[in-house]
Amino acid sequence: MSGQALRLELDGFGCPMAHCNRNDDSFHDLPPLRNVETSQKIIDPIVSPRAFVHLGAFTGENAAVCTYDSVLHPALVAYDYKTGSVLWTSPLEDLPGLFQRWPSGILLARLVGMDGPPQHRVFAANPVEFVAYAADGRRLWKRAMSDISVDAPTGVGMPTSLSFTDAHELVCVTTKGWVVKLDPLDGAVIASYRMDASVFVEGRAYRGVFTTTKSPVVIGHVLYLLAEFKANLSYPPLHPFFCPVHLVRIELSQPRVRGAERDIKPMIQPKGPNDVTPDRVRLGIYKGTGSPPALVRPGQAPLLFAHAHTLTAAGLEPTITAVEDRQGALSVRWQSVLHVQPGDDIYTAPALHADSGTLLVTTLHNIYVFREVTSLAGQVPHPAATNPSDLVASASHPRISSVKVGSPFALAFDADRDELIAYTNFRVSGESSYLSYGFLGAFALPVRAGRKPHALWQRPLGVTRDGTPIPGFGTFGQPALFRYDSSGDEATGIIVNTVATGTYIFR
Repeated sequence: MSGQALRLELDGFGCPMAHCNRNDDSFHDLPPLRNVETSQKIIDPIVSPRAFVHLGAFTGENAAVCTYDSVLHPALVAYDYKTGSVLWTSPLEDLPGLFQRWPSGILLARLVGMDGPPQHRVFAANPVEFVAYAADGRRLWKRAMSDISVDAPTGVGMPTSLSFTDAHELVCVTTKGWVVKLDPLDGAVIASYRMDASVFVEGRAYRGVFTTTKSPVVIGHVLYLLAEFKANLSYPPLHPFFCPVHLVRIELSQPRVRGAERDIKPMIQPKGPNDVTPDRVRLGIYKGTGSPPALVRPGQAPLLFAHAHTLTAAGLEPTITAVEDRQGALSVRWQSVLHVQPGDDIYTAPALHADSGTLLVTTLHNIYVFREVTSLAGQVPHPAATNPSDLVASASHPRISSVKVGSPFALAFDADRDELIAYTNFRVSGESSYLSYGFLGAFALPVRAGRKPHALWQRPLGVTRDGTPIPGFGTFGQPALFRYDSSGDEATGIIVNTVATGTYIFR
């Protein structure tokens, strides 16, 4: 593949993990949807659930593509924005699984050549294979996971999401610690690398591998990853509470001696417990959840926001760390420990609005808003928490006992009101039962400090034929915004596929 003859770029607003762009910051550069006029449940002739686990909907210029986990149904379904009709489905044999398909976060992209119009592509993967489709759903190529490396004859694991480099190469990281680069034209393996590493824990050296279930951030030719260290079986097992969590920096392009192929640069290995390795920084222990977003501004060091845990007198507490990359060396700029109630934790990716420097971090029970994140340094007290109940208009109803945040945020910006508009799945529980109801909701967050966020709208993510809300988790994936034509004018909508109660379009 020649990078001069071919470009790979995002298809409108389609992206890995539906976090909306390569910085994984959840921001959609689209007009906000402040009011919902129509809520459409897409009619599905299949009565059984279409998804058990999933990573949400993915939006491009011409269609939304949703992923589904059931082996009884196609893994991918493309929907028309205006009508909600099905444009195409992937072949039933693609992305197979024994009990679940485990589809990754897909990538909607355009191949742009020297001549001719852009070619729309959909790239998908699961633990079995990579697959590429044309805009009409026609399969273009497959690449089996068992064919990636001779050192992994049974496969390299599951890619959480797909992205691409400035050299126009597909790139992903897997649950077994592999970094893989593919040619988007035919799926040929450009390079593969297992993140084998040495880590010192309490002065003792361990050999193992960095693994992840998070989506990477790719800036130019550098990949950043929130990763947990897994020791090899020949070493004494590490207690889960003390497994180190790192932000890892991987250079995706390294000229080989003969210059025939770009390879992935191996990680630097420490020689002793006090040796500093510039390509990683330890964030904490136990586990990291939620894919880290990145703040990228011209002339400034990239700043990434990642999660791990800190052991305090109160126990394991979630911690947000801002890590900067200065000329290839990672370091901590600031850190904030969230003092949450027992059992609460961060489960979803933080959301970032780069222009205002606003970072939203959520647990099930709290929403934290960090402002002017580039000006913070050292140990930072966490901001006052907002209760999700304050952002759901119906939460004051006497039959509602609690409101929790159930998915990552999607963000848009309302320039007329100088407000961020955030969209998420709220899980609303009834007072007299253990049932939970999923609601897609939107709230406004003023950019200027001192003004409180306020609720905009909520709609159920599970209804009967007559529109009555039914119990369900709603979605675990991020709400996906899209642009569509409405009577000659451009309008913004949202598509959400749920765990088990259908797929919904809001306009």
